[in-house]
Amino acid sequence: MNPIVVVYYSRTGVTRHVAERLASILNADIEEIREAANRAGPLGYIKAGYDAVKHKEAVLVSQHTVEGRKTVVLGMPVWGANPPPAIRTYLKMVNLAGAKVCGFATMGGSGAEKTLDRVAELVPNGLALRLPLKRPKVRDAELEATLREWAGKINELA
Repeated sequence: MNPIVVVYYSRTGVTRHVAERLASILNADIEEIREAANRAGPLGYIKAGYDAVKHKEAVLVSQHTVEGRKTVVLGMPVWGANPPPAIRTYLKMVNLAGAKVCGFATMGGSGAEKTLDRVAELVPNGLALRLPLKRPKVRDAELEATLREWAGKINELA
């Protein structure tokens, strides 16, 4: 088992792309947080934002453990300046007391810092590193450079 794991939730695939690229750079394991709710399409988008702002939780259909992991990198989209309900539920389900937790948030507009602040409140020792990413693009040289630089900082933690 790798001492670093990238765990992510993605509704549209943007966060998934970033998580997969980061896991590859780190040579880390990767886990997707999946929930029972269908959040596809415009109605899913509206309900997702509402649930996030109301600090609701989700029913997860994925299993996760961080036992033996030194570093957990948590990726999420920004929904109304809040983490998605699936992230809230994940953070209540796993024991992160012995791990260093880093968080990245993808966004189309704003709110990543507030989202990461809210996540830090749910993690026993807060977030060791944070990375807000505005409109990350697939196969973008700037994103690649940013992820490589951040991966270096994550490796320094381990």
